[in-house]
Amino acid sequence: MYRIRARIREMKPAFPLFYLSFMGFLCLYSVQRYLGLGFEPLNCMTFMGIIFGVYTLNRFTDTAEDFTNDIGRLLFFQGKRIFLFLAGTSLAGSIGVLLYLERLNWMHVLLLTMGFGYSFRLVPWYSRASGLRFLRIKEMTFVKNLSVSFLWGASVFMVPILSSEPMAFDGGMILLLAAGLFVSTFNNTLFDDIMDEAGDRVAGIRTLPTVWGGFKSQMLLMAMDTAWVAMVAALWLEGRIGGGHASFLAFLGLYPFLYMALHLRGKTEKSWVDLLSESDLLFFALGMLLLGTR
Repeated sequence: MYRIRARIREMKPAFPLFYLSFMGFLCLYSVQRYLGLGFEPLNCMTFMGIIFGVYTLNRFTDTAEDFTNDIGRLLFFQGKRIFLFLAGTSLAGSIGVLLYLERLNWMHVLLLTMGFGYSFRLVPWYSRASGLRFLRIKEMTFVKNLSVSFLWGASVFMVPILSSEPMAFDGGMILLLAAGLFVSTFNNTLFDDIMDEAGDRVAGIRTLPTVWGGFKSQMLLMAMDTAWVAMVAALWLEGRIGGGHASFLAFLGLYPFLYMALHLRGKTEKSWVDLLSESDLLFFALGMLLLGTR
């Protein structure tokens, strides 16, 4: 039993990769159910494989960030090169299956392109101070947060829609739900940067908190969430959305106040605050499943 517990502790840095991959599977499944498409395992499995591959590759390109923010994670992945092989296999397998079955669509291509651009210096960027150079998306202040949030919000809806037979969908409601996931993910990504502000500042990484400061960045999130909840309330009062959808969409904007308040209070362990902030995708998927059963 002791050896099992020790092994679990040793593998702890890899758990977020498996969690995010499974959340991709669950979110796509919940959207399929909501849209009335049934369970399409191929879409879920290949989507999960792409997410695992992209995020795992990032663990091997984030050495500067991890050196200051999480040295234990850095040492783990540097000593477990098997994960680099698993990332390549996962990406190649997912893409290969989609190509063979002729189900690769532009959303998959965008995910892959943005994923590689997130980890590797592929994006041309010009400034007067340094001239033309190539950057990773995550090195571009604020662009990282926007791109990750957009991709999650768009992909979990577009992948099943593009893979389904032509049928009528409520485009306005889908757009609103995708925007809700965008808001939820944007909170999560920027809050992660706020939590890592000290380490990122030492490493010279220009995240929004290192440029603006953590407190101002958190106030930005709170202002955005307040505006989102107010908009949802207005749509409900005008009768444009029902109570179930309104409650779910409002929750996506209200939930971040919980972990941000705990962080500002400063009396809750960081691990618990992290757990709460990383639960956004889980709550989104559960909410979509509940809406799909109505």
